[in-house]
Amino acid sequence: MNRFKHIADPPSGELYDKAYLILCNTQDTASSFLHIFEDTRRKRKARGTPTDEEQDLLRAMLIFASSGLDSVVKQLVRDALPSLINVDVGSEKMFQQFVARRLDRSGDIDRSLLGELLADKQPRDRLVQNLVSELISGSLQSVEEIMRVAAHFDIPSEKLFSKSELQEFRRIFSARNEIIHEMDVDFNQPNRNRRPRRKQQMIGDTEKIFLVSERFLRNVAAKLDADS
Repeated sequence: MNRFKHIADPPSGELYDKAYLILCNTQDTASSFLHIFEDTRRKRKARGTPTDEEQDLLRAMLIFASSGLDSVVKQLVRDALPSLINVDVGSEKMFQQFVARRLDRSGDIDRSLLGELLADKQPRDRLVQNLVSELISGSLQSVEEIMRVAAHFDIPSEKLFSKSELQEFRRIFSARNEIIHEMDVDFNQPNRNRRPRRKQQMIGDTEKIFLVSERFLRNVAAKLDADS
């Protein structure tokens, strides 16, 4: 049984299919980690604080959700952003700013890039692909990085993170970073134990990550459908 609900009415169209499939598969995987956690606890009739090994399953659940968000957004950049730039004024303006930055390096024209573009049969398409490559090159594992990419889709940040949610999402991404980069070790403790992760907190955090993935997907689909 999947504990994380798929989007009830998924957007249809080849520009969204891959991103939606990534989201669904990520939810299934996260649900599997949760199922294994609960099954392990049930089999040993456990009560109280889960073991570190059991908490690792909760950590993996959150990590997969965060990685899924990264993959969903990057897939939309690949599949949908080039089309949106052609029809959306805000996306086109962001693209123009990107082109200006690429051509102007330290106050001088990038002659190498200019030469490549003049020799290319489709210079605009080449620049669009340069933008796509830049946007997907890094890890999208923070509120700021997600909003930076959303700006290229002309999606207002409040449609992904309301003002009341910002602090909460920053906490969730911080927890993700603690797990990934520090193996969840609490270096402030004398014995350097791992940080405890509670089941309900981790489920809630995972659901919130999926919520952002869904919001991003729906907003992109809505913009393209409105302009089609």
